[in-house]
Amino acid sequence: MRDPRLALGACLLAAVLCSCREKPASPPEGGSAPASSLRPLTTRDRSGSAATSAAPLPDASLPPGHPPIDTAPPPGTAASDGASIAGTIAVAANLQSRASGGVLFVIARSPAGRRIVAVRREENVTFPFKFRISGQDAMIAGTAFAGPLDVTARLSKSGDAVAAKGDIEGTARGLRVGAEDVKVTLDTVHE
Repeated sequence: MRDPRLALGACLLAAVLCSCREKPASPPEGGSAPASSLRPLTTRDRSGSAATSAAPLPDASLPPGHPPIDTAPPPGTAASDGASIAGTIAVAANLQSRASGGVLFVIARSPAGRRIVAVRREENVTFPFKFRISGQDAMIAGTAFAGPLDVTARLSKSGDAVAAKGDIEGTARGLRVGAEDVKVTLDTVHE
């Protein structure tokens, strides 16, 4: 009597070998354009606004035939119009001894729902530290950098973005986009 595991292994091996010999199907006669001229469908293509524009130049870092990747934020978002929040991050006097080393995260959140809008990661900082956060630091490309926003600064000893025991942080709340004189004080220790 044959071992069922051996029979199953032989079937799987045969399937893999057969699939390796298969050739891709050819496009139908008189069919569509060659794959190198195809472009991905985006929301801009559906609206028709991009259909009349010239095709972007190929990116030399992409494999041949790969469609171009559009990394620019959509027009009208804060990243394209330069909106930001800037200021200084300082450390409370009683926490000065904890403020060496680690990684500083500057996080902009929407007060409604506490959704993270943008994050900056800074290494080798000295305090007071001047910061600027904008739509160019968005977690998801194209996210509107619109206020009011809460800006939290967290000094992480582990370098991890998730708050951990021993990290120190501070928050400035209800900031308007365009504010240039924001003061954030690291005054709270995570327990």
